[in-house]
Amino acid sequence: MGQPRGYGIWHRKAVFVGAISYWTHATMVTIAMPWGEMAYHDSGSRMPPLLFLHGTGCDTSDWMPVTERLPCNQRFIRLDFRGHGQSSVPTQPFTLGSLAEDVGHLANHLGFHELMIVGHSLGGMVAMEVARRSSSIVGLVLLEGWTSLSSAGSAFDAGRFYGSLSQATVAQIQRKAEVTRNRFQAEIWRDFWASVKDFDAYTYLQHAGIPILEVFGGMGRNDLTEQLLRIPSNPNIQWVWVPNAGHYLPHECPDEVAKVVGTLRWHFIVNSKNTYTLQRPKFPPDKGG
Repeated sequence: MGQPRGYGIWHRKAVFVGAISYWTHATMVTIAMPWGEMAYHDSGSRMPPLLFLHGTGCDTSDWMPVTERLPCNQRFIRLDFRGHGQSSVPTQPFTLGSLAEDVGHLANHLGFHELMIVGHSLGGMVAMEVARRSSSIVGLVLLEGWTSLSSAGSAFDAGRFYGSLSQATVAQIQRKAEVTRNRFQAEIWRDFWASVKDFDAYTYLQHAGIPILEVFGGMGRNDLTEQLLRIPSNPNIQWVWVPNAGHYLPHECPDEVAKVVGTLRWHFIVNSKNTYTLQRPKFPPDKGG
């Protein structure tokens, strides 16, 4: 991959993410963007930083059950996408690619030379688009971050979306999503969602040269699931199945998600051709749903 477009000069280094502990409170701050104010939390100092990208209709608070279980000194950032959480609502058209540009702008603003991204659902799709554009991304953890949106509706049996979440939690998620959508002008949201439907990361995943964890809830898994998820064969991609979980992994199983992130020990060995050898982390055997 080439240098990032408009992201400043970034480079790769060795990556190590340590054991699980707890973090101190991070303050919400904003950065001025052409479309308004973009809000994010920034905490810790241990490098490389972890950037958490939420799903559609969610915000930074949806990551708290996970980030509370990270090392107390781990540098991590939680970002509110345009129109979500505390970020301004855009009045001009934007696309999924625009969200990737926002991520790059923030990373450049914070002076990051290397970055690992943890993305859930839409956040995982944006993470792949950022990695496609930027050679500074050194690893991805994709929590049901779809290769294409069609996979979300076809790969699993019906009724697994909210998994084992309580009715109260499901209602809270649904209310937040509805409030978020209603912030946008209908035409702007429609055009944005069209760009999400058009997104396809298959070619990127085929050729990705960085470690990628594809993490899915095992609930509703069937014989065709892996085929319909459209994740190509690539030695840099590892599947992780979380038993008895649905789509909202940060809410359903924060301990398991934090373990995936916190015990990840990826060692990159740079050779003269600027390629990387991955020493894979060890995970429990896949037990399905």
